[in-house]
Amino acid sequence: MDILIDTCVLPRCKLETARIYRERFGLNIGFELLPMFDLAAFEENLKKNLDLFSEGTLFFHEPVWGVEHTGPKGSIEYKESMYHILLTKKYAEILRPSEMVYHLNNCPVTDDTKDKLLQTSLENLDEMRNLFPDLRLLVENTGTDADGWKLLDQGEFTDLCRDQKFDVLVDIGHANANAWDIYKLIADLKDQIRGFHFHNNDGVHDLHNRLREGTVDFERLLPYIYETVPDASWVIEYTRPVYHGDPLLEDINWIMQYSDKPNKSFDRR
Repeated sequence: MDILIDTCVLPRCKLETARIYRERFGLNIGFELLPMFDLAAFEENLKKNLDLFSEGTLFFHEPVWGVEHTGPKGSIEYKESMYHILLTKKYAEILRPSEMVYHLNNCPVTDDTKDKLLQTSLENLDEMRNLFPDLRLLVENTGTDADGWKLLDQGEFTDLCRDQKFDVLVDIGHANANAWDIYKLIADLKDQIRGFHFHNNDGVHDLHNRLREGTVDFERLLPYIYETVPDASWVIEYTRPVYHGDPLLEDINWIMQYSDKPNKSFDRR
């Protein structure tokens, strides 16, 4: 299994700040690159730091801001999404990540719109597969009851992933905020889970807190995950730069004790 850091924890448009993790941990730490092409300085900064992501394990997290897969073809939402997706494809061809995380939706959901939103997102997922034939797309459980963006409940998400034979990324924070049975979720989808997003919260809001700041007992959960899906990747997904640096370094060291990472070195898949 691999341990990765999502780049959304870094100061915006300063990807070079990720070098402290590579210097400390070498190739024992990978990255999940979150493109932010909505920020004017992001692409230029990415160009200057391509070497940082050219070694070790690399995931892409498709852009979140500006991408809405529930927008039907020809809509404003679809056109804006494709602008960001095609830029992402450009850098995927350069950096060759092994996986990319896919959000079924990034928008409010109601009982009246739910079925149509899901149908459109699945149609756009097929197009994404054609655009990124060399990438494994990982479908993530997204949205919370608190923000009104939850498209699927636990049973619906599990059934959809099974029926569609999706490769899955389980976001522990989202599952916790929706009061899902995380252990059952993992057991039910263990043969399809390729990765996890790790962050904590109060059980209601999607706070993206540090691992030991919230209601998820990671000390109990991590050994279960390692035993149940030992090959799945662990992505620390903090969204606030206040956690960059010493807090994240501390949490990486802490999480490694529950993994095989101290005794393992690996190359890009």
